[in-house]
Amino acid sequence: MRQVRTIVATCALLAATTLAATACGSEEPATTASPSSTSAAAAPSTNGYTDSDDGSGSGGNGQATEVITPAPDITEASGSDAVPPAPNRDDVNVDARDFENTGSQYFFQSTSGNVFCAFNSANAPGTIVGCQVRYSVPGNTGRECANTATNTYGVQINQDGTVEQICTNQGIFFGGSPGPRVLEYGQVIGVTGNFCRSTEAGILCYDGDRGFMISRDINIAF
Repeated sequence: MRQVRTIVATCALLAATTLAATACGSEEPATTASPSSTSAAAAPSTNGYTDSDDGSGSGGNGQATEVITPAPDITEASGSDAVPPAPNRDDVNVDARDFENTGSQYFFQSTSGNVFCAFNSANAPGTIVGCQVRYSVPGNTGRECANTATNTYGVQINQDGTVEQICTNQGIFFGGSPGPRVLEYGQVIGVTGNFCRSTEAGILCYDGDRGFMISRDINIAF
């Protein structure tokens, strides 16, 4: 009798084991993703947005970098709107006496060596400040010169307050050989309330809100 019970128990155990194995074998194995199917997050682009963003800020939660609009290119301007505001005494950063010549005349040249300027030049009576160039372009008042040694562009602020674009056949603002001291880029000189600033775009000179800017590519009176 005990043997019969043992046989029955053994058979029941074998049957249960067989059912469990059959059930496990009917399940599909889990699929393992291949490395090639993994999706990566979009890399940030140089404009401060992710690649999924169109630049409007609507795509994604990334924070846009600050956008600075560049100032208009003054060489493309034909009027005074592009000319920087006039400097004042606080902007002066050179000693005018370092540029002084005889008779309270003050001469300087641009860093490029193309523009020559003077305050109170004895060779240009009636002018407050003026400049002449080796080479430039026609002025915004229509004055055209030949760009030769005897017919070169110039511009001056007269004592009557007018700003005049001229052609000159002599060095009225030159100051003699070997040439006047250089007014470096970023420097501002002031003489009796009138100012000139040296920039990479050109030389700017002012008498109040009147003035001019001149260089190889710019010739503006305003």
